[in-house]
Amino acid sequence: MKSGATLFLVAAIAILGALALADALRGKGDTGQASGAPTSATTSRAGPPTLLETLREEAIAGFVLYSDQDCRLHSLLLPRMVDDVVRNEGGGDVFRCRFDVDGGRIVTGHSRSAGTLAFRDGRIVSGNDVVLTHADLVRAARRHPNVYGFDRSIPLRIRVTGLASFGVREPVVAMAISARSLEPQYLVALFDGHGVRTVAASFRGPYRRLFTSNDGALVGTEDGTVVTRTGRTIDPPQGLPAGRAIAFSPDDRWVVRVNGISTFLVGAPEGDQASRIIRLPIPARDLVWEPVTSGTSVGPPIRR
Repeated sequence: MKSGATLFLVAAIAILGALALADALRGKGDTGQASGAPTSATTSRAGPPTLLETLREEAIAGFVLYSDQDCRLHSLLLPRMVDDVVRNEGGGDVFRCRFDVDGGRIVTGHSRSAGTLAFRDGRIVSGNDVVLTHADLVRAARRHPNVYGFDRSIPLRIRVTGLASFGVREPVVAMAISARSLEPQYLVALFDGHGVRTVAASFRGPYRRLFTSNDGALVGTEDGTVVTRTGRTIDPPQGLPAGRAIAFSPDDRWVVRVNGISTFLVGAPEGDQASRIIRLPIPARDLVWEPVTSGTSVGPPIRR
């Protein structure tokens, strides 16, 4: 990539980040009235909150790079929703269908998911080291509710559909399980060494494209399932528009879901309340969401 796009990214993060921070601070201290104006306990909002009001109330902030339907890169400042096309040093548009950011430089592809893990010869390996054997994977597969009582004399076939890790000894493996007289079953498992810490089963389809949170304490799957390092699993809410989950917000409070037309921020359920869902009119194919600063997180994160 040309150096101009890198320089643009660094400058944009510095300038837009400062604006977002100032905006967030002003939003906390601004009463919405001119100095000296009388207050009234009976004042009420005329209608539902606007998108900008919702973003400010939820303290959603940061600098987002995303690729649109044509793979053109955009920069987006939250909560202001300031959207600009990324330009290279010659003034041309920058195109990346899938990308990541490494040290302020835009790079092709993703480095946020599997790390050094790979599925090879029926095993999970890291370089030349075997992390999980086929027997380890089969033990996890048999914890699927539809496989638990299946005839153990019939061998299971394991196909890995996604990999992530909380560390070499804590891999997260998404798998499709099949056998004679058994329809494909889908599972994601968090391992502790060669043991299984927790599993989640899907009856909708395979878990795919695992991705990690910024602090490495959460793993998400394309359908929106979240696995925490402590072994908690959180299912995606019902009724979400078709699409795929691709990232966490910098503070881990939101899972980002895209469908090429809109971007949805899905919050973790709190108590008996349903998951919060915020729609952004952003036609993202892929995105990276960077925090405005490295300061204190805002709001409660997803519980580990």
